[in-house]
Amino acid sequence: MRTPAAGGWRLQPRGSSSSKLTRRIINNIRIALLCAFVTLLVLRGTVGVNRRLVYIAASDRAPSSAKVVDDIERILREIRAEHDDAASASASRSSSATRYYDRGSAWSTSNYSLGPRVTRWNAKRRRWLHLNPGFPSRDARGNPRVLLVTASPPGPCDSPAADHFLLRATKNKIDYCRLRGIELVHSTARLDGELTGGWAKLPLLRRLMLAHPEVEWLWWMDGDALLTDMGFELPLARYEGYHLVVHGNSYLFFQLRSWVAVSTGSFLLRNCQWSLELLDAWAVMGPKGRARDEAGKLLTATLHGRPAFEADDQSALIHLLLTEKERWMEKVYIENEYYLHGHWAGLVDKYEQVMEKHHPGYGDDRWPFVTHFVGCKPCSAGRSRSKGGGNSSDEYPLERCVRGMERAFNFADNQVLRLYGFRHESLASSDVRRVTNRSANPLEAKEEALSFLKKPKDPVVKSHDVGKSRKPKGKGKRDSLLERILKRMGWRPEF
Repeated sequence: MRTPAAGGWRLQPRGSSSSKLTRRIINNIRIALLCAFVTLLVLRGTVGVNRRLVYIAASDRAPSSAKVVDDIERILREIRAEHDDAASASASRSSSATRYYDRGSAWSTSNYSLGPRVTRWNAKRRRWLHLNPGFPSRDARGNPRVLLVTASPPGPCDSPAADHFLLRATKNKIDYCRLRGIELVHSTARLDGELTGGWAKLPLLRRLMLAHPEVEWLWWMDGDALLTDMGFELPLARYEGYHLVVHGNSYLFFQLRSWVAVSTGSFLLRNCQWSLELLDAWAVMGPKGRARDEAGKLLTATLHGRPAFEADDQSALIHLLLTEKERWMEKVYIENEYYLHGHWAGLVDKYEQVMEKHHPGYGDDRWPFVTHFVGCKPCSAGRSRSKGGGNSSDEYPLERCVRGMERAFNFADNQVLRLYGFRHESLASSDVRRVTNRSANPLEAKEEALSFLKKPKDPVVKSHDVGKSRKPKGKGKRDSLLERILKRMGWRPEF
């Protein structure tokens, strides 16, 4: 090439600055073309530009352009795949819940059953009661017969203190049953090797239901739950026409589909054919091993807020009731007017305030009926977390659980000791002291102590209805309708 400095043009050696500039321009053109290809591809994906336009724009270099286009499409496919995976992961719970709950698909396994299927149990039970009048279905006070069922591990706990708490919890239930005329069954046997942990209650309830046809209601209560209102009685008349009574929240159950919407730590189950079928359908997620692990994945995907772990009996019941509403929910009563199940963390520190302001017999915030130590696992408190024992959450350290258990037991025990004229020194102490003087009339003292355990009569709320509270005008008794008509016609009563 020639340059103007020499008055003409001359060749420059290869690799000079002009050559580098030329190559740089060519590279910029290639990058511009590549950007154009990307732009066309994006337009094609968004506004529907046909793929043929890309090849028309690069017709002079069709083979190389096709390779570039393929590479770009591969990169875009990877980007779209990553985006789709993220979107599907964020919507997995809602899509799974919709897929299972809207279609009514329940979990089922064909190779497990609680036992031989029992049919026509209601008729068989009525006939047995008729032939065995010595086993009435009503107690001495005319109430439906209730059987309180609880259980504890077949072997000793990890520490003597844990065994001592379970002993006191059993004593607490015996005290309540003695005062209320309820029978008690405490089981330490594992009736089914496949159903362990919380699932062990299902075969036990089924066997007791069949072995005690005279019992109308079976009341399950976990071993780590305490009855803290000795004056409260179950409102069984309220549950006429219902077969399952669980403590829960309707909004959490129907709207949020939460895994803590209802509790299976304390519930009532009627002795009937419906209940036998419910237990059979409930137990299919319980067999340990692969079935329980796979069911746990389903429950975590469909129930709001549930952590990832194997299937538990509470989540399985919620899932069953949601997926088969038409079959079960008509006979299910979700109770929230009193503490059929009360979480201990919000109750044990308020006992002094409760004793100062209120009275036994209400069962609600004023005097909680059941205090359940969920998350404490007292029997395995000494076991390391790596082995699956200990507290289920760092929120409840062992010291806090032990302190709460002591307070709850003494709070309930004070109501029983009052019958004998004693009470605990404090809710944190097992020592007792005398609170009443010895009397020559012990029956009067007994009546006073029993009156404390009776629900006080609430004051009658006066009606604000104007029509009901309006007084008749004038003095004396209001005339009847007939007398008013006769007076208008001119009739006057004779005296």
